[in-house]
Amino acid sequence: MKIETLYTVSESTEHAAIRHDKFSVFEVYNGNANNNGTAATTNNISYTMGALVLTGATNVHIVYYGNWTTNQQNIVNTFISTIGSTSWFNIEKTYYFQISNTSSKVYTTGPLTLGNTTTNNYTNGTQLTGTSIKDIIYNHITKGQLPNDQRAIYLLLSSSDVKENYTTTSSFCNSYCGYHSTFSRGTSKYIYGFIGNPQKCINSCSVYNKLVSPNGDVGVDAMLTPVAHEIVEAMSDPWLNAWRDINQNENADKW
Repeated sequence: MKIETLYTVSESTEHAAIRHDKFSVFEVYNGNANNNGTAATTNNISYTMGALVLTGATNVHIVYYGNWTTNQQNIVNTFISTIGSTSWFNIEKTYYFQISNTSSKVYTTGPLTLGNTTTNNYTNGTQLTGTSIKDIIYNHITKGQLPNDQRAIYLLLSSSDVKENYTTTSSFCNSYCGYHSTFSRGTSKYIYGFIGNPQKCINSCSVYNKLVSPNGDVGVDAMLTPVAHEIVEAMSDPWLNAWRDINQNENADKW
């Protein structure tokens, strides 16, 4: 599986963005986990002692960027509101934070909940970059449209007419379907992710149903797999240094 790690400098702080190639995001639904909800055992994933994970209540705040109908937003909102109570999410609950070998483990039990949502009517046009996505999310925080919550996950979800380039050689649809990372503003640090609507590149970012889908919206339904993928990875590996295997794959890359 191809994992591309990109390093960018923002306000004198270096961050790594874990970007999943356009096929790896689908492995969130593959069967490399035991039926009893324990973590995957293929190419064992290991924990870096003391690295932080998101334990306890975790909110997912959303920026709907571009042209989103109410029905499309409801599809995503309902999905995020319910996945935390599924047997699939029980796999996530097997990951933990631990200070030392002799200390107690604190598991990522959630609950996972839908936080605040807001819309953005193309403030940065139809071409986004890795930098502009962070700026857009932070602007919504400073305007009070999203809470200032450094233990939450912020997702920017773009409509199908929006393009995104993290770098000049790495872009949505061509290189990946979604990613998660972090950014800093002053002394505050935030966990965020980006997933685009792949309606115009459905052969790259949809596995099965390319003409029909459960909610009657192929593009939005195709987003739900990378949405789930990035959420569970952002919980178990929020600062990109906690749960990895020897190839730097995170947990949802292995499920």
